[in-house]
Amino acid sequence: MRLILLALCAVVAAEGCVSRQHDRFYVLDAQPPAVHQPRAAFGQQIVLRLTVPSVADRGEMVLTTPDGVAVMDHERWAAPLADLATTALSQDIEHRRSDLLVLPRSADEAKLPLIKIAVSVDQISLRQGKQVSIEAHWRLTDVRTGAVAVGRDGFSAPLHADNYAEVAAGLSSCIGLLADRLIGEIPPPQSSPQ
Repeated sequence: MRLILLALCAVVAAEGCVSRQHDRFYVLDAQPPAVHQPRAAFGQQIVLRLTVPSVADRGEMVLTTPDGVAVMDHERWAAPLADLATTALSQDIEHRRSDLLVLPRSADEAKLPLIKIAVSVDQISLRQGKQVSIEAHWRLTDVRTGAVAVGRDGFSAPLHADNYAEVAAGLSSCIGLLADRLIGEIPPPQSSPQ
């Protein structure tokens, strides 16, 4: 009986020493946040595909450290990072050009010119309390004309606070900067012949 009581006390004491951590979840937001306005019509449709490095495309936030990377077990993305980045980039593009409709695949709308954009994020560096940066390359194809534009660039955002929400906000800012660059390469819609 005494052994059972000692074992029970040890279990209770061990439970009291273990701090219970709760997972926190983060998303990427459109930059700047959108003011939703009704749209009468779209001039072009964009089919967007975005990939991120497999080391970063996981449930846990992966921070860059002087020794390599650190996986934050309790700081998690609310969805796969590639999905979050694709959604944020789609919204960023639409907020910058109201004539564009961004879709994961073609809407088979023959009247709308189709632009295909393939973005590969080559590197993501999340340095808590310092800065977030991404390096990416892309390929834009105007399906109607066959014109192709390729590009590569790096984008960074300083972090103003030393917390994980600020890391997510910094990554959102980098995606917004990427959208700014892509918008400059998307051709304007051509007017229909009269």
